[in-house]
Amino acid sequence: MQAHIATFSSPVTWLRRAALALKKSPFGMVSISIFYVFSMTALGTLPIVGLVLASLFMPFGTMLVINGTRQIFLGEQPSYAILGNLFKNADVRARLIRVGLVYAGFILAADFVYAVLAADAISKWEIVNDRLVWDTVWPNFPWVAIGCAFLVYVAGQMATWFAPPLVTWKNMPAGKAIFYSFFGCLRNWLSIIVLLVLLTTSIAGCAITVSLVCQILGISDYMLFIMTPVAFGLTAWAYATMLPMWVDIFGDVNAEN
Repeated sequence: MQAHIATFSSPVTWLRRAALALKKSPFGMVSISIFYVFSMTALGTLPIVGLVLASLFMPFGTMLVINGTRQIFLGEQPSYAILGNLFKNADVRARLIRVGLVYAGFILAADFVYAVLAADAISKWEIVNDRLVWDTVWPNFPWVAIGCAFLVYVAGQMATWFAPPLVTWKNMPAGKAIFYSFFGCLRNWLSIIVLLVLLTTSIAGCAITVSLVCQILGISDYMLFIMTPVAFGLTAWAYATMLPMWVDIFGDVNAEN
């Protein structure tokens, strides 16, 4: 199997398909997306083992979102049953856990790279009366450390972004799924960057618009109550792009033995 190369206009199609999924089932799409985000955040905040637990949950949560989006297009409501089904299948569970461990490895590697490369620069920051002296921060800001850590993090995202459905729907071993996910993203790097730019500008535009409308109407004190459901909807919209991306790059969901 070979990953396809999406066209330059594909990101617009992905966003349109994601918007359609959200329109078809707003509560269902928001539900699975926020559950995924909340679960990753809650697990990640646990001491010592939080990062590993969140990373292990990532492949299962990814399948919840991408399969739930597919169910919406099939005229069904997103089901959480896939989490139990994946966990009950010992073979698939083991392969997804391996993907999660690789993801955790990349996150830890990014943290390690930053800690090592930024140590010298941070050591030059000065603290006076328990307050950071910003004049010593900017000349010694660890740009190189941040850049290198970011590259490691991006590599981890590329390696594991499509790995869960490749394991579950294409019946691939974890290593092969990670390989295909990485090079599938690499072959489509331009389309993915365009998608990220469009998502970022759209989200920023929505946030600014809501803020301005609240100011004009004199309801700025209630902006949090308005922004929260908007943020939930935008989050669901962003995650709903995963299925259209998958279909364009890797095709249908039939397993290939």
